[in-house]
Amino acid sequence: MEIKIRRGETEMRKTLKNMSAIALATMLPLSVLAQSGEDLMESRLGTTDANPAIVDAFERAAREVTPELREKALECWNEGSCDTGTGGEMTVALADGFGENVWRRVTAMEYVQQALTYPEIGRILYSSARGDAAKAISDLRSYVAQGVDVIVIFADHGEALGPTVREAQEAGIQVAVYGGTEVGTAGEDYVANVTEDICELGAAFIDAIEESNPDAQNVVALGGTPGNPLSATVQRCATERTEEIDGLELVAAEDTNWTQEGTFSATSALLSRFDDIDAYISEYADGFRGALRAYESADRPMDFTLSVRTDEQGLFCEWEDSGKSFQIFYASGQNYQSRIALTAAMRAAAGEAVDAHVDVPFAMSPVEEGLCNRELPMEVSVSTLVDEETLKAMFGG
Repeated sequence: MEIKIRRGETEMRKTLKNMSAIALATMLPLSVLAQSGEDLMESRLGTTDANPAIVDAFERAAREVTPELREKALECWNEGSCDTGTGGEMTVALADGFGENVWRRVTAMEYVQQALTYPEIGRILYSSARGDAAKAISDLRSYVAQGVDVIVIFADHGEALGPTVREAQEAGIQVAVYGGTEVGTAGEDYVANVTEDICELGAAFIDAIEESNPDAQNVVALGGTPGNPLSATVQRCATERTEEIDGLELVAAEDTNWTQEGTFSATSALLSRFDDIDAYISEYADGFRGALRAYESADRPMDFTLSVRTDEQGLFCEWEDSGKSFQIFYASGQNYQSRIALTAAMRAAAGEAVDAHVDVPFAMSPVEEGLCNRELPMEVSVSTLVDEETLKAMFGG
């Protein structure tokens, strides 16, 4: 069986067997898995043919994480700001629209570790707006006032940030956006947008459901923070794809704030509305563990198909523990997009040409036994580039 991945009018067929092998390989500790950027790209992306900013980012990510670098990375990650000790003159900042789940925290560490590969960076900053648009704007204005050199943004609040992002650009700050969010026009209002093709991802979610469960009739979408552009794009393109398939319909969409608690509440409400739910689409694998709690609480059988963007291993462990009663297809945690966004902005700061849209490859893979590594924290994405020792230190594993 193969899952069809569509790019506009062109269909690309990805063999599940090959992608499963790649997925299993990503569970090896980073220090064992690869010593080159090409190896990392092959294991995470399934290809080495990628944008120059991606190639550069992965080459840096493949560098050894020494005990000294790990200690500094943990300091920066815990404190939210730090001096790198290199004497570098540049300051970089990550402005997160919402940083209070594990995916965001791992993604922040990816950014910190990447920044520490640049001796010219002397200060690393991080902020979370905690889902508050006014704070997100305030955080950006603060960075502009401080005269930072680079800002990378997960723009949960979308176009509301546009005027401030343009102020940053006018001040000479290199800005890159990642994670399927948008704040204006990439290449005009800011340097680059780093993401998968999010519309393609939404369509691929439906393709996986259709081909693995051709009798499915209804699909439910579990989004993230209210109004965020990532969920909106996924759901719009998933809906468009279901409209091409007779008998399949996206019947409901609920916000979850990308947390287990929010997903439990949303799924509980859905189970009270629908006698049968054939499939779910979601951006956040770890959050979907809350949906499993809802099924247990409602004493309902877990006989659905899930298409999900990220790949936190706790969901895969629970799939094994449940007797593999439901199906999962997943893409990638894409935590490393913060690394790529930082590298793209640093390349721009160095006067190099950077594409306005940095397209990160992805493919849907079926879950299978072997993706659950109980020696690592359950919240960890199987595709993260953060090394095993750092992950254990971050989450107390």
